[in-house]
Amino acid sequence: ACWIPASTDWASTDPMIDALFISASGLRSQQQQIDVISNNVANLQTPGFKKARVAFAAMTQTPLEGRTGTEALGLGTTMLSVGTVFTAGPLQPTGNPLDLAIDGPGLFEVLDEAGERRYSRAGRLVVDGEGFLALPSGHRLSAAIQIPPDATDVRIGRDGEVLARLSGSDEDVPLGQIDLALVPSLDGLTAMGENLFALSADSGEPTLGRPGDAGVGVLLQGYLESSNVDMVEEMTALVLAQRAYQLNARLLQASDQILETLNNLRR
Repeated sequence: ACWIPASTDWASTDPMIDALFISASGLRSQQQQIDVISNNVANLQTPGFKKARVAFAAMTQTPLEGRTGTEALGLGTTMLSVGTVFTAGPLQPTGNPLDLAIDGPGLFEVLDEAGERRYSRAGRLVVDGEGFLALPSGHRLSAAIQIPPDATDVRIGRDGEVLARLSGSDEDVPLGQIDLALVPSLDGLTAMGENLFALSADSGEPTLGRPGDAGVGVLLQGYLESSNVDMVEEMTALVLAQRAYQLNARLLQASDQILETLNNLRR
């Protein structure tokens, strides 16, 4: 529970006043829940997208002066955090040789413009202006794999080895190795947008492993991992959030009506 000191500005000795703020906290929290659900549904077709979930906590305070009892008093709810659910999404064939899906644990490691490491499950790769394999956002793979202009029949094995046939050659030429990052605590990653995540103090330092090794997933060429958003779950959560919002609005209205009645009695 989230504890609020008795000196909090909106804490009151009048339970009806408290009811207004408790209802308002419920309205605010359910609006945040609806915002998260809306973003999940909006990214239903985004490859590699990981849905978010909201963590709520009850706000309480110690009894105020003049009140009897020793139990903590409820003051509503608050949003603690918005976390990411890293369950795997379904794998869909695309036929594009530069599309990669991770079957099992692991993340693609890329570099941003400042050279900072970023991580993603979205494996839709492109060849940038300098021939390097990168995400459509421009973030290059940390392995810095460059595809020659005359390369044909680019193949990426389950173990991450990148091969291509060059002009004038009858044999496949190795171009590099795509390793996957294993992060100790996925829940500690910070969402950066564009399906990218950054390390934090809570995530721990990742280790790179060859796909197919113990504890590391394999790469599937010509596949993409779909969003892990489940429409049925999201619609159910939306209905519950909507009903909770309505109930909090009615409580707010009822508290206001009672206060109006009390004010009329004083006239």
